[in-house]
Amino acid sequence: MPAASRIRTGRAVAFALLLAASNGTAPALATAADPTLTSAVVQDGLAFPWDVAFTPDGEMLVTERPGSVLVFASGAVDAPLLRTITIPAVHAEGESGLMGIAVDVDYAANRFVYVCASRDVSGQWINEVLRYTVAADLSWTAGVALLTGMRASVVHNGCAIEMDRFGKVWVTMGDAAQAMLAQDPDEPNGKVLRINRDGSVPGDNPILPGAAGRTAIYSMGHRNPQGIAFRPGTDQVYAAEHGPNTDDEVNLIVAGGNYGWPCYTGAGNVNLADPSCGPASAYLNPAWASGTPTIASSGLTFADGAPWADQNGNLFVAQLKESDLRRFTPSPDGTTMTQSAILFDNTWGRLRAVVRGPAGQLYLTTSFPGINNLVIRISAASPSVSRLAGADRYATAVAVSSAHYLPGVPVAYVATGANFPDALAGGAAAAHQGGPLLLVTQTSIPAATAAELSRLAPGRIRVLGGAGVVSDGVMLQLDAYTAGPVDRMAGPDRYATAAAISAGTFAPGVPAAFIATGAAFPDGLSGSAAAAHFDGPVLLTQPGLLPGSTRTELNRLNPQRIFVLGGTGAISDAVLSALVPYTFGTVTRLAGADRYATAAAISAATWAQSDVVYLATGANFPDGLAGGAAAGALDVPMLLVRGTDVPSVLGQEIIRLHPTRIVILGGTGAVSAAVEAELASLLGAP
Repeated sequence: MPAASRIRTGRAVAFALLLAASNGTAPALATAADPTLTSAVVQDGLAFPWDVAFTPDGEMLVTERPGSVLVFASGAVDAPLLRTITIPAVHAEGESGLMGIAVDVDYAANRFVYVCASRDVSGQWINEVLRYTVAADLSWTAGVALLTGMRASVVHNGCAIEMDRFGKVWVTMGDAAQAMLAQDPDEPNGKVLRINRDGSVPGDNPILPGAAGRTAIYSMGHRNPQGIAFRPGTDQVYAAEHGPNTDDEVNLIVAGGNYGWPCYTGAGNVNLADPSCGPASAYLNPAWASGTPTIASSGLTFADGAPWADQNGNLFVAQLKESDLRRFTPSPDGTTMTQSAILFDNTWGRLRAVVRGPAGQLYLTTSFPGINNLVIRISAASPSVSRLAGADRYATAVAVSSAHYLPGVPVAYVATGANFPDALAGGAAAAHQGGPLLLVTQTSIPAATAAELSRLAPGRIRVLGGAGVVSDGVMLQLDAYTAGPVDRMAGPDRYATAAAISAGTFAPGVPAAFIATGAAFPDGLSGSAAAAHFDGPVLLTQPGLLPGSTRTELNRLNPQRIFVLGGTGAISDAVLSALVPYTFGTVTRLAGADRYATAAAISAATWAQSDVVYLATGANFPDGLAGGAAAGALDVPMLLVRGTDVPSVLGQEIIRLHPTRIVILGGTGAVSAAVEAELASLLGAP
């Protein structure tokens, strides 16, 4: 790790501890610990709830086996029921009916939802995977059958469904109580299936031995798999399945794998002495098996997120027969699972599903006769949405500073609050140097800013921009707030000022340089935090021409790679091409359909997940300027939100990041109370 990166990471830890203390919670130290789990019944009165999924808009979707999808406003306690969707022709009998549900990873763009249902179709009782499109009023269009023809049965009819990060749909399918179907490479029952979102067969699906060709079948030899999950940080896929009277299993699914049913269970235990069965060595062993007796392992998911502490990355499996939730610790390579704990033993009865929801919380469903079933939320930490705001833009910058920085900071950056360009470039520099970004007028220091500078007593003060934006008189006044120097970082225009800030902060060979348009603010707000993550500067360009000052600074920096922020309307392809000679690495554009999607794209390219997310309005710049520096120091994303609602693309990125805390920058005039409530619902916050 570069030295600068080590310094910034250390600062971020310190700031995170300070922020936790400022919110009245004890800072968590990085020591071995198990989280304290809390539970809450969020919905009751349900009829055989089989599975749960969440949209980027925060709605919680629950399938009921008789044939309904319940759409709740969120995963919060007693969230209102917004709509009930009836899936037509569902034939629910025994274990069959409406089962798994998954939301497309690109839901914000396509609004696809997938379900698996046992249906009567043309005189046949079959299982089908159906794709629906959700309209703005939450109605669903007529379903499109992506997979059909899997035999339905009153038993051994498990059909879980999930989508991976590549947009592939994974489906488990029980053997329909016809055990040898599991060993027939041309029959879909007793298999794990994998298709594209349009129902076509992926070109990298395996061709199974003896099969007529490449099909949706990905693995075989399964009895009754009822859960499927992806291990975070990897592309490993796991399925849980019911054994006969021994050996429930958790299997690591590999392409073309044969898991032995009905010939063997567990680690080579003979179940069927049949001439068609090969030796035990011809089949794959499970990652875990229950032995005898079985416990009816059903749904499964992985914990993911900092609140889970030492249990982060553990596997949780719901148990029907034993009526509990079991935690498993995977081996480093994921090939074996060790049972580590039995949780909530017989607290609610038979447990069917366990699903990871917003803020990394787990959602369980119960499964017993009648209409008194539950959806239960398990939390390792209580998610929250908070706000940092002041009476105006200057006071909001002070609120951000006071929540993050202790007195004696090495430096404070000061920029005009009347315009954005200088502070855009200054945010990454402030984060790199470990100091706040505060705002002034051209001719005066607002009282709130003056009070914060007095509290901070910075080692030095750096003024961003020329005398036309922050006067020499203000510089003289700033002398009173530091024992060190007050200097100006400026050039003849906004592009040269950004270059001067970079030259005064970053050494050559930076890991990355970020290029934003100097003509508008939104892309640079999110880019400041991302640039700080990479320990690099934000430089500015004209939309169609790379300024000479920016070229000169890039030549000095020799960055290892360059990121261009925004689409071709913000920065042309000609500018992108002009950047290529200034790095030996790649030049990558991070962009979306609008400012909100661009901010999400910047976040997705930078953070795998984040316990904290900062949000500022995308309609104006001041709140995000100070917040970008603080977010950069904490190494957390800065995303943009509309003042009156949460864009779907933002909700999708928040769900991907798994935060437990969202910090809104600015008052309700910038980001409304309705948006705050919507974000709380998205997290499932109390």
